[in-house]
Amino acid sequence: MSYKHILALTDFSEYSKKAIEEAANIARCQGSKLTVLHVAHDQSQFQLYINEEQYKEIKKKISVEIEDKFNKLEDDVPALKDIDWESNIRRGTPYIESLYEIESGDYDIVVLGSHGDGGFKRIVHGSTAGKILRHCPISVLITKISK
Repeated sequence: MSYKHILALTDFSEYSKKAIEEAANIARCQGSKLTVLHVAHDQSQFQLYINEEQYKEIKKKISVEIEDKFNKLEDDVPALKDIDWESNIRRGTPYIESLYEIESGDYDIVVLGSHGDGGFKRIVHGSTAGKILRHCPISVLITKISK
């Protein structure tokens, strides 16, 4: 199968870095375009506890932190150095925003790690990977880290 545009999802965990590496390798072999998406968790509930100015400052700090992580991504995933890729940031619930991005983009496959930084929430609510796998309209590649 040929993939023209690959979407890799990241929460910057080791699992997602493995997924990005796999996506980059596929993109290099097939001459595909690669987009790496990070969804910043929705901070809308913050506004119940802080004022508007504090909310804007927190949102700005989160954006700076995400940009820093994207800037360091080629050091963490050297396979990205061999290809053209772009970063994309959305805000909201990770699996919902990922599905919106998949539906709005012209992607052939989505690549993501089997686990992220979810911890106990993953057990209670289900993993982002599982939700995307169940609802995704395109092919999904879920990567794992060998132990």
